[in-house]
This record gives sequence, structure tokens and C-alpha cells, in this order.
Amino acid sequence: MGTILTSTVIAAIVAAVAFWAEQRRISIENITQDRRAWREKIREKAFLVHDSLISRNKKSLNRLKAEFSVLLNPKDEDDKEIISCIKLTDDGQEIELANKFAERIALLLKHDWERVRLEAGPLIMRVKGARKPICNSIFQSDREKYERTQ
Repeated sequence: MGTILTSTVIAAIVAAVAFWAEQRRISIENITQDRRAWREKIREKAFLVHDSLISRNKKSLNRLKAEFSVLLNPKDEDDKEIISCIKLTDDGQEIELANKFAERIALLLKHDWERVRLEAGPLIMRVKGARKPICNSIFQSDREKYERTQ
């Protein structure tokens, strides 16, 4: 009787762990795919912004600014800086603004990739309260480094 009970408990634990592992795999896969699609959309729109900045197309810039406003986090200061780059500038400043915009987009995409990589890692990285202190101790994001040099 004790052997049957022990076997049942062990089987239940193994089944629970297998179920949890499968759910985690599915969750990571879905999050990764969604983030990948978002990064691709950001890249596509960034090229359009670059072309519109260089050609000084105000109508296109206004539309792209609205699109980036809904794609990015309105509460994040770095994201606000990206949106502020999408504007007409003084003649002769187009390339400088386009380069600043491209650099900020590159940092945004790298930052998002780092987050995906960390979240897909060990279980502790999926606990939101623990993730930030661990991430801060593991790496300093390129966005933070960029802000310190400006």
C-alpha cells in the first residue's frame, strides 16, 4: 500500500513538473514570436522615418510619428526621445537627426533583445520583482550607457 501511494505521489510530481515545463516553453515561444514581430515592425517603420527625414516629407513624418507613438511606451523617457526625433528640422540638419534617430532605434531593439534573452532564461528571470535587480547586476543596458555619454 505504501509503495503504491509513494509511486502515485512521484507520478503526480513528475506530471506537474512536465506540465509546468511545457507551459513555460509555450509561453516563451509566444512571447518571443510576438517580440520578434514587434521588432520587425519597428525596423520597417524606422527605415520609412529615415527616408522621410532625409526627404523632408512632413506628411509622412506626421503619420510615422503617430505610428511610433502607439508602438512605443508613452511613459518611457527613451521611447519619448525616439518619438521626438520624428520631426522636420532646420535645413542641413536632416542627416544628423536621422543618425540620432537610427542610433536610438538600434538601442531600443538591442534592449528588447536583451530582455527577451533574459526572460527566456532561468525561472528566476521570469519573476518580475527579481528580474530588475538581477538584470541590473548582470548588465548595464546600452540605453543607459548612451544616456550617460550625452
